Amino acid sequence: MDGTDDREPLVEVENVRKLFDLSQGIVDTVLGREPQPVRAVDGVSFEIQRGDTIGIAGESGCGKTTLGKLLVKLYEPTEGTIRFDGREITDLTNEEEREFRQRVQMIFQDPFESLNPRMTVFNTVEEPLKINDMADSYDERRRRVKEVLEDVGLGPADVYLDAFPDELSGGERQRVAIARALVVDPDFVVCDEPVSMLDVSIRAGVLNLMKRLQDEYGLTYLFISHDLSLIRYMCGRAGIMYLGNMIEKGPTDDIITDPKHPYSEALFDAVPDVALGDERRRANATGEVPSPRNPPSGCRYHPRCAHVIPPDDWTGSQDAFRRALQFKLKVERSDIGPETVDGSDTSDPTRELVEHGLTLDVPEEYRSETEMETGGSRVDLTAVDLPSDAREALFDAAEALNGGDRDAALGALDGVVTTVCEREYPEPRTAGSRSVECHLYGDDATSATDSGVAAAPTED
Repeated sequence: MDGTDDREPLVEVENVRKLFDLSQGIVDTVLGREPQPVRAVDGVSFEIQRGDTIGIAGESGCGKTTLGKLLVKLYEPTEGTIRFDGREITDLTNEEEREFRQRVQMIFQDPFESLNPRMTVFNTVEEPLKINDMADSYDERRRRVKEVLEDVGLGPADVYLDAFPDELSGGERQRVAIARALVVDPDFVVCDEPVSMLDVSIRAGVLNLMKRLQDEYGLTYLFISHDLSLIRYMCGRAGIMYLGNMIEKGPTDDIITDPKHPYSEALFDAVPDVALGDERRRANATGEVPSPRNPPSGCRYHPRCAHVIPPDDWTGSQDAFRRALQFKLKVERSDIGPETVDGSDTSDPTRELVEHGLTLDVPEEYRSETEMETGGSRVDLTAVDLPSDAREALFDAAEALNGGDRDAALGALDGVVTTVCEREYPEPRTAGSRSVECHLYGDDATSATDSGVAAAPTED
């Protein structure tokens, strides 16, 4: 998944975007606004070397499955280029597409849904051979189906040939799905959550089977999963996706043991670990994942980031800047105003609104003492290390909000509460063995290569 060795890449992805709902809907027409497409994959670039096993991890809805479907040509990219074995896959001839369909396969998440309940195991596994015209006779197809069923651990094959999916266990169904993908002897297989629907007791067996089959069939794998332990077990290299972007890429062990991007750090903090017990601290991330229809400007993660970067002339603490930025974001979203406070401080409603707006929607262990006491509704302003100009801007904004003028509130904050994380999307940077899209590495790091998942390893 990077360009650090002499092997030719099997898969090359360059600045690929996939947008859904590009047409103008009824609501957009009535309101006279431009359509807001879903930015499922938004400018992703990486390579996969022949014979590698690559992992893609991230929260649900981050674009992992869409990316996988782009690679197997179930979706066409809105922008960008995907090359397989040196050939762009967008404009293939009929013969080239038939060859591509044979060489590239996908194993889907749910074997209960991906298998036709009206087809026997033989018919299911035989179908790709017929579609790709890969066997001259019924007997030849039957021999090939029995061979691959034995390879995936469904033996003796004669026992399974005439069985229907509802007669099989979950593990057996997924083995049938694997057999269906391998029967055409592909080069590249995209595995979309291949064991997530299976009982824990049989997952390891299926994964070990897939490892063995990789050696026997000479496969290149892309694993898509939210299960970081699976990614670590199966994949030598990995990419972390957030809101359509690939924000960190590199060796899997390095990403998991020493994540560089704040989102990667938060993602791994969220993984349960029994050994940590009461000492465990949850991810210090603010709020919920934004909508892919209207992603934040600049770095997509900046509204939730614990390390968002203050302007150069900021003299207060980083925590104070993060709180001030959250105030500004609440104003932009119309999530704050005189109606959002209880009005108990009748002597100074402007201060009450400021102290309410500076709260953070984070796990309890990261809240201030006042936030804990008030249930997260207010902070103690004297305990927040704000520069005088920022404090004045916040009070001016709160006064404007109390007067019903949201534009004036935003105007008071502009130029004072500002961050490069909001203004500019970070270019890929090399941080250790990783390629990271984060402004935290903008000063000391060098640009990562555009062609690979990670540039050649360097020291921090």
